[in-house]
Amino acid sequence: MDSLKLLFIVLPGLFLAAGLILIGLSLAASFGRKRSTARWQKASAAVTGNLHGTDGPASNGRNRFAPSYEFVDAGGKRWLGQSDIYRQDQAIIGTRIPVVYNPANPAESTLPVFVVAKGRLATGLIMVIFGAAAITMFASLSW
Repeated sequence: MDSLKLLFIVLPGLFLAAGLILIGLSLAASFGRKRSTARWQKASAAVTGNLHGTDGPASNGRNRFAPSYEFVDAGGKRWLGQSDIYRQDQAIIGTRIPVVYNPANPAESTLPVFVVAKGRLATGLIMVIFGAAAITMFASLSW
């Protein structure tokens, strides 16, 4: 009977551990992106258009938009960029948006936002809550 009690503690513990791993992976990718662009230069860009799509893990079949933009680097040279961050709303053409660019290669630019893999983070949180609740419930019932 003790092995059955142990099973009811270990299985929810595995859910808790897997959830913590998913949360860690989601946040690690976000902080890695932030760290890799930390030394990039800031610039103001003019929106020139929007890339439209309905595919990808975050779209759920809905429309997503990523702005195309034009900015000037510190040397006065014009560059075109395409955001890799999709949003639900289109950016208005002609408006100014903040961007960051790699001073060693200004063709490499992006929006200065902190992006989190929401699906992975949400799944991890659900698994952590389920695992912690199950451990608490089974531990209080078993002993």
